Amino acid sequence: MGSAGALSAAAARQVDAAWRERAAAWARWTLSVEEAPRPGWTRGLVWRALTRGALVPPAPEVEESLLARFGPRAASACAVLHRIQSACLLAAPAGMPGSIETDLALLREFSTDESAWLAETARRDLARSWGDMLRLYPEDIAEGEAEPLFVSWTGVPRAGRRAALVWDGPAEDGVEPALAAEAPPFRRDDAALAALAQRFLRVEGLRPGQVEGAAALLSGRDLVLALPTGGGKSLCYQLAALLTAGTPLVVAPLRALLRDQARRLAAVGVTRVGLLVGDDAAETRRAFAGLREGRALLALAAPERLDSGAFRDALRAMAESGGVPFVVVDEAHCAARRGHDWRPAYRVLGARLRVWASSSGRAPALAALSGGTSSGALAEAERVLGLQDPVREGRGAARGNLSFRIQTSCAPDHLVRLRELLTRRLPEGRFGPGIVFCPRVDGPLGAASVAEDLAWSEGLDAAAYTGRAPAGADPSAWEEAKRRAAEDFLAGRRGLLCATRAFGLGVDRADVRFTVHLGLPASLEEFFQQAGRAGRDGAPASCWLLLQVLSARRARRWAALPVESLREELEGLGREEEDDVSRAYALHLASFPGEETERRGAELALSLLGDPASPGPAFASLPGQDPEALTRALVALEEAGILSLEERLRCGWKVRLTGGWSLKTARDAAAERVARDYRAVETSRRSSLAELVELALSPGAGEAFAARLSGRS
Repeated sequence: MGSAGALSAAAARQVDAAWRERAAAWARWTLSVEEAPRPGWTRGLVWRALTRGALVPPAPEVEESLLARFGPRAASACAVLHRIQSACLLAAPAGMPGSIETDLALLREFSTDESAWLAETARRDLARSWGDMLRLYPEDIAEGEAEPLFVSWTGVPRAGRRAALVWDGPAEDGVEPALAAEAPPFRRDDAALAALAQRFLRVEGLRPGQVEGAAALLSGRDLVLALPTGGGKSLCYQLAALLTAGTPLVVAPLRALLRDQARRLAAVGVTRVGLLVGDDAAETRRAFAGLREGRALLALAAPERLDSGAFRDALRAMAESGGVPFVVVDEAHCAARRGHDWRPAYRVLGARLRVWASSSGRAPALAALSGGTSSGALAEAERVLGLQDPVREGRGAARGNLSFRIQTSCAPDHLVRLRELLTRRLPEGRFGPGIVFCPRVDGPLGAASVAEDLAWSEGLDAAAYTGRAPAGADPSAWEEAKRRAAEDFLAGRRGLLCATRAFGLGVDRADVRFTVHLGLPASLEEFFQQAGRAGRDGAPASCWLLLQVLSARRARRWAALPVESLREELEGLGREEEDDVSRAYALHLASFPGEETERRGAELALSLLGDPASPGPAFASLPGQDPEALTRALVALEEAGILSLEERLRCGWKVRLTGGWSLKTARDAAAERVARDYRAVETSRRSSLAELVELALSPGAGEAFAARLSGRS
């Protein structure tokens, strides 16, 4: 283990239970000062960073010194250092004090020399961070005030000294540094951004694209950021969230992804995070309260949260109290995706958030982030989200540490080949860590079934993760089981996970050594996204694709057929004529039932809503019919501007008509939206699937995939 994070590990090993209880109460200690500090932008931002959680690690180089000098007392020394820095920000009204004196030695935990060393170390470390913040937001502060600051642990001020008194327990009226009414203009400084990222997020350096992404968000610009899988997209908005006022919002498609983000932030001391994943009522209530009161530094939510009235109310309160400086849509290519796990809420995120997160007429910046995505899919996401003159930052997807291996067979023997691969061909084999991506939830190649087969046949300790519960499983029990499976895998307690695409986005375990796909993903981008879970630590990793292909010639011919001709041919196949290619195309076509079918669906949905000329609330419901077909139709109407989706109900939707439409113009607008979806999205998705098939069937397929990922072909 490097020095970063060593103090936390040392504390976990060496500090007794009594100190753990004391550490948990750090957030409840109090400072008393003679007068409130003057409002200032950088002072407020440094305070924000220092109070980002109850357990705030020091700078990495300071941590090394604490461990070397204090040994088992390092955790207590860290608490002292943090309180001295907080006292500096509160008690020195104009700027950094020239020196700091304390009576800490009277408590007899630290000697006089040790107390003086802690005070000066705290002052120097704070001065560096404040100085870096001033390079980003230039403003006038007084440096090196002649009058020293006195920090008292005994409650006794010192004559002739500006004082801050420290004691345990909450204060009745808390004082915090107030931000200036207007922020100074942001000035990009790459060295300052890197230094602050190291100080507050414990990263050794910023990668290409991360500085540009964070700077765009801090400048208030819309952003399109495409970094390779494992390229550190999340650091861009995490850093920007610490270096601005208000509560940024991050929307991501998977609860596992959101929980992983919150876990990683907590590991570097950022616990003031509003986590809204919907599977813990008490946690959700606390998160809502933190958002409404402006306590959260960052909010993490699934897109469907926007269907909740409580979330919208909290978002509006958040916008009015502290502001929402920017909204990040992570895995933004989901806005252009269709499928059995399609997320229609992604299609309308941009328009909703521009309104609900606005304050005093100012809308937040929007950022679309993705990795392993084609330019076409990202361009579609940019259009759907309504980004305005965005900064576009993209880096090559090269992952030279990944090797690709493709096995094709005429037989449906995926499990036989998987067992042989895991136990004989992979050097890591039985010990993982690795992920097996399964094509479905249920059936012979369902994730739970595959995990059970590996456990029974080979004694492998495999867990399963799927978005919904498998057939016959209790949904509530499954939610807990899959949450535990994800946490155990990410924490390194389990080495093998069998998962559907529900685990393929943004979840980060650095030491995954292999991925295995049983059958074809929905697109080339999805394959690279999921395969990219491997080797995020930069060490060699292998990505396997196990396919059943009955005829390469037939597979290539399907790629050239018009969509309806392809549909007709696939519908005529017998079960013995099906293979992975036919199943992948069939799933694609199920997501796109046909332009005429969807146009009629939009017209049917329109007929349920009353007169489109009159604005106001309406309800759409088709009991006994496919709920996703109705949702797809209503999304088309929303994108056409005819209505806005407000809340998903048990048997339909509550919507609000915009008004001003005749029935004919509304139908025409909906038909054009559907046609555009087929021209852009359907064609692009089918083309990506065809490219995936062609690469898998090509001579030297492994090298072909590596070349395609690196942009050499």
